[in-house]
Amino acid sequence: MLRASPVRRVVLVVLDGLRPDAIPRFGLGELSALAQRGAHTMLGRTVTPSVTACAMASLLTGAAPERHGLQCDRFHLPRPTGALHPLPRLLAAQGLPSSAFLATMPVLFSGIAQRIAAHLGITQAQFRGRDCEEILDAARTTLREQTRGLIVMHWPDADRAGHAHGWMSDAYATAARRMDSTLGALVTQLNLEESGTLLVALADHGGGGAVPDHHNSEHPLDRTIPIILAGGAVRRGDIPPGASLLDVPATVCWALGVPRPESFAGRALVEAFHALPVGVAA
Repeated sequence: MLRASPVRRVVLVVLDGLRPDAIPRFGLGELSALAQRGAHTMLGRTVTPSVTACAMASLLTGAAPERHGLQCDRFHLPRPTGALHPLPRLLAAQGLPSSAFLATMPVLFSGIAQRIAAHLGITQAQFRGRDCEEILDAARTTLREQTRGLIVMHWPDADRAGHAHGWMSDAYATAARRMDSTLGALVTQLNLEESGTLLVALADHGGGGAVPDHHNSEHPLDRTIPIILAGGAVRRGDIPPGASLLDVPATVCWALGVPRPESFAGRALVEAFHALPVGVAA
């Protein structure tokens, strides 16, 4: 049974490869404004290894890579080492839909991408668009019509530019500014003043730490990510040190009133919200 919660839906945006220090360096005003109106940390931690496939699997299962079994930058159906409770399936059990919007996949990978989405319990998965602007356009109807559950968007722009030209290069700055502008367009469409929608924006990893055009290392520049929560139910201020990407799926569950399963490695960031209902564990 769902716990009573003012939050009815969560919009989760993954800003692939966005380093926290890119926000002030490149004047990413929409991200800065969103952080100031919500709860945020610029010292969040991602998973190990710090690659997109592992991070996305952790966001959608709540489990660390060593448990969900995906430990390289290749999307496939892994063999988990323990029980998993994918976030979309948890929500579906409570009658809450999940939608996902990602970039267009090569034809050879489109089949496996749809199988992974179905395996996770995602109600609707679309792989359409070359960049963040086109992915947001593909999601606009769902953003208007789906008022409950989870909507996930993955924006690849900064990561692609980082691999092609290096993190913090001119091309990377252009891609980061495009994501920032697109986030502003998303915020304009959402009504964040009321408490029914929670917007979560975060990166899956940084980059340019050990190697200028990659991000798979233990270097702090590769592993440190921004995490921003905004919406009417969110308390403005800093998220305390130690917050992790693994805390995000637990926070989504808590915000929607869904019990957190034992397989989730993170904790709900309840301090980011105005009130914790009595008797509810994080």
